[in-house]
Amino acid sequence: MLGLGLWGLDRGTMWRDESATYQMARRTLPQIRDALGTVDAVHGLYYVLMHPVLALRPSEVTMRLPSVLAAMAATALVAALGCRLARPRVGLWAGLLYATTPVVTHYAQEGRSYALVAAGAAGATYLLVGAAGLAPRAALTPAPGPGAAPTPAPGAAPAPALGPGAASRPVGPTGEATSATGVRSAVRVRGDVPRPAQGPGGPGARGHAGGWRWAAYGGVVAVTALLHVFAVLMLAAHALTLLVSRAPRRVWWGWGSAAAGAVGAVAPLAVVARRQSAQIAWIRHPTPGRLWAVVEEFAGPSALVLAANLLLVAIAVIRPRRTALTAVALPLICVPPVLLFALALHRPCFHERYLLFALAGIPLLAAAGVDRLAEEMSGHRRAVTGRRRRAVSGRRRAVVAAAGALAVGCAFVWQLPLHQREREPLSRQDDLAALSTAVGRLTRPGEPVLYDPPKERRIAIAYPRPLAGLRDIALSTPGPASGTLYGVDVGPAELLRRLAGTRSAWLIAADEPEARRPKAAVLTGHFRLAYSLCLPGIRLERYVRAV
Repeated sequence: MLGLGLWGLDRGTMWRDESATYQMARRTLPQIRDALGTVDAVHGLYYVLMHPVLALRPSEVTMRLPSVLAAMAATALVAALGCRLARPRVGLWAGLLYATTPVVTHYAQEGRSYALVAAGAAGATYLLVGAAGLAPRAALTPAPGPGAAPTPAPGAAPAPALGPGAASRPVGPTGEATSATGVRSAVRVRGDVPRPAQGPGGPGARGHAGGWRWAAYGGVVAVTALLHVFAVLMLAAHALTLLVSRAPRRVWWGWGSAAAGAVGAVAPLAVVARRQSAQIAWIRHPTPGRLWAVVEEFAGPSALVLAANLLLVAIAVIRPRRTALTAVALPLICVPPVLLFALALHRPCFHERYLLFALAGIPLLAAAGVDRLAEEMSGHRRAVTGRRRRAVSGRRRAVVAAAGALAVGCAFVWQLPLHQREREPLSRQDDLAALSTAVGRLTRPGEPVLYDPPKERRIAIAYPRPLAGLRDIALSTPGPASGTLYGVDVGPAELLRRLAGTRSAWLIAADEPEARRPKAAVLTGHFRLAYSLCLPGIRLERYVRAV
């Protein structure tokens, strides 16, 4: 993941959302605070975290490095979840699948908060597994000696009888023989989702440790949701995980306390974000096709890889071998998209980048599906006796793990053109560096320029050098001083007064058919359009004074 994140990280340009990060994070902390009251409150914590990063070196690469590191952390956590909920080869495959998904590398190379949110959600899910005791463990305690019956944990049901000679090799969660040394006492219940057995330290020690685990879980959820408020939807997925795992009351109590604390911390941000919802007014009401588009992005997007992933996910869900993994991964990929879709029917807010944190469920399920196929193809053979049989079984497992990794590598090569496209300037909505260069080439120093609407000023803010000689004649108060992203403009009367005596003016307008163009209306009464050029996302027009 680190290699893919660093590959082509410098695209030579930033797009509009990255330009917002670039300018906001470079302001002083009081200026950031003032701006968040009017705009982008949902990204406030991210801007604060990026402030010291861009203070070291303000550049596009520096701005994107935290996303690369966050994607690397998310990949490691997905792999760790696969190891903990199944076995190491499932973790290996899940981590590789996650790292080579094109949409992951897209947001790993973007100066926005979504990769950090994905890492936070993966970390919270990992903490949930530990705090709730969802990871399968050894079924039996070590036997005191050859031929002796296994000793059940205190208060646990008697263990099933074993065949001769099996007592000295307790069976692990994967069904394979394990060493009797250091096996933790646990009793398997409901498939492979265990109820931890009573260990040393007494109930007080266990309760103290459990409290810290839930506190850590709640803290990670809160920080993740403060990075982006929609990440709080992971709590609904985790609740369903506990429900299908039949978690005991004490687990529900710990989770409920942690979840309530996280929601309480995020609630003020949600209130402010709702007041600023006009920022996402460009998002349309979703259709069922949008849900399928998210599936394509997360499990594909090429048709071959999409079909293979969906088949493997179906195998893992229909014929689960790792019920603990399915109980964690399936709600994660299903619940947040459905809830956000339902919310978007009332207030449009559905976009795949808001759901990136849910993607981890797909590689986990796909890896579990491959593991299930591998077991069936091997005829469920187990190494139970003999040193030579154990060596052969170990080599077989290594070959299977390597074959799965090779298959992921083939999928990556198949989608290599998609990865290459993600590293081109055209992979984003606009290319502000190219726009700034084009406008600078056509204009002359000292000429007045108007930005209609003010958000088009982002071109000059992101790449000021080509436009440094132009006079921003409509600007009243710059963004940092006004507590806005792009500054406050003067009214029509003041604009006409400032234009008095000028023979021409340039207008940089949004190329959007439905956009209001108040400055163009002011110019039309006293100037005539002499030149117009359509550039990607904007229109560059030159007005000269009417005779």
